[in-house]
Amino acid sequence: MNNSCTALIPFHNEKKRILNVLNVLFKIETLSQIICVDDGSSDKTYSLIKKQCPLITVVRLKKNMGKSAAVAAGLRKVRTKYVFLCDADLHHLKKSEVERAIRSALKSRVIDLLILRRTHSVFQTKLSRGDILFSGERIMKTKDLINVFKSHPRKYQLEIAINKYMIDNKKSVRWLPSSALSTFKIYKVGLFLGTMNEWKMITSMFTYAGWHEYWRQFLLFCHEKHSRIA
Repeated sequence: MNNSCTALIPFHNEKKRILNVLNVLFKIETLSQIICVDDGSSDKTYSLIKKQCPLITVVRLKKNMGKSAAVAAGLRKVRTKYVFLCDADLHHLKKSEVERAIRSALKSRVIDLLILRRTHSVFQTKLSRGDILFSGERIMKTKDLINVFKSHPRKYQLEIAINKYMIDNKKSVRWLPSSALSTFKIYKVGLFLGTMNEWKMITSMFTYAGWHEYWRQFLLFCHEKHSRIA
């Protein structure tokens, strides 16, 4: 694997939002490849990407398998030493912040995981440290992500599985600020379905490791900001 970085973006019915993310990532020189994974979309996002962004590698799953399965499918196409995990529904994603984070991760000899902390999250999210613990924007070594999947995370369990792997293996984790925010599910599919999907996400996370693991991550995981900016 060469010492560069691939962006890996799972998506499900993100036709209205994903191009905004891709337009930012296209401008980042430190990314050698962009891989999108269609997790069983029904809104023609796949066709839109193929038409508007023909240079992007798009992996297509026949049915909705969940975020973890989508990332695992895309991971098989990664040929770089580092991978940048990125959500498809972001707004206020800034090129300068992502580029700085990727350069810092690639140049550092000590960082194993660099998280883009969602510093503009609502108060409740910050109170639970969700702006770090559950941030979908992460730069890490590809070999580490492969190892994370040996614990078989499902659905929305990927971030908490990565956190657990990093703590268990005494890896070095830092964060940098990011202006990006995800789109609330209620704005995608309405109040009822959005609330149900949020509940499913929370349930999936805690099914993986339980409350004890959440509190361990709350207390021990990624409290240090990266200070040597590339």
